[in-house]
Amino acid sequence: MTSCMKLLFGTVFLGCSLTGFSQLDSSGPTASSGQEAAKTKNNIIKLNLSALVAKNISLQYERGIGRKTSIALGIHTLPFGDVPFQSTLIDIVDDPSANIKELKLGAFGITPEFRFYPGRKGVFRGLYLGPFFSYNSYKTDLPINYDYNNETRTGIFKGTVTTYTAGLQIGAQWKLGNSIYLDWWILGPNYGGASGDVVFSSQLDYYEQGALSIQLQQLKDDVPFHVIKSFSVDNNGAIINFKGPWAGIRALGINLGYRF
Repeated sequence: MTSCMKLLFGTVFLGCSLTGFSQLDSSGPTASSGQEAAKTKNNIIKLNLSALVAKNISLQYERGIGRKTSIALGIHTLPFGDVPFQSTLIDIVDDPSANIKELKLGAFGITPEFRFYPGRKGVFRGLYLGPFFSYNSYKTDLPINYDYNNETRTGIFKGTVTTYTAGLQIGAQWKLGNSIYLDWWILGPNYGGASGDVVFSSQLDYYEQGALSIQLQQLKDDVPFHVIKSFSVDNNGAIINFKGPWAGIRALGINLGYRF
């Protein structure tokens, strides 16, 4: 696996309000009258604490719609800039020729989800299963190194890659105190597709075009799922087209919520 491919996928992996109706509160009386329904707290707003470590702001709104079911909408944003945990990424890639300090990344995503709580405590409490759909847009300055005239040159490919995936979230949620909840995303494998283009703009002579083409072909061959559909190189630079399968894991999220 080339350093460019490691860099590309290491970065990406390192790197929604809905309305509904309430039928039954998990810890209170049946919402069978207007007065009881007014007292029911069927909403939780949550902040992903673990995402903050990576400078990623991630919020989720969850609303109970049944005795054991809810709907949720998550939204997250990573401001464009240097990648989080840069030194860690350098250790993972373990290649001095990989220009990780030139790498920049930004992200925005929306994730609608349906949740089912099978336990006796009902909605908002205990283990849950959550089918979800996830849309993510990654803006990047992606450095790709290539050898030309016995020296290493770096092309900065700028652009956006968008992913659409569906998956199943397995998690657990606990009540910590009065209206305070903890939501743990244990494991959420997902699969779908990706598309987008990244562009390198530079004047290239005939021989430099050939050197860059060799590197891009190697990258295309090595990237999992063959997500790089095509690339082209000319005297004005190069473009990489992403289009193909995409997989990910939504896990290890620690969310602190307030029920109202």
